[in-house]
Amino acid sequence: MNPLSLTDWFDVNVNQIEQLTTLVRSDLKPLERKVIVALVTTDVHARDVIGDLRDQNVSSITEF
Repeated sequence: MNPLSLTDWFDVNVNQIEQLTTLVRSDLKPLERKVIVALVTTDVHARDVIGDLRDQNVSSITEF
């Protein structure tokens, strides 16, 4: 993975969301479920931000 590639980061993030979604569907204690749901919420937001930056061809930290 290229750490500077927004496409690579987007793909990693989507993979993490898929893994968390699978996990949240399993038999969890209430607190564990709340933590996983919070992580999914955070990762979905990050996915959207990364996707927007990628779609706008942002290539430098000075561009936003």
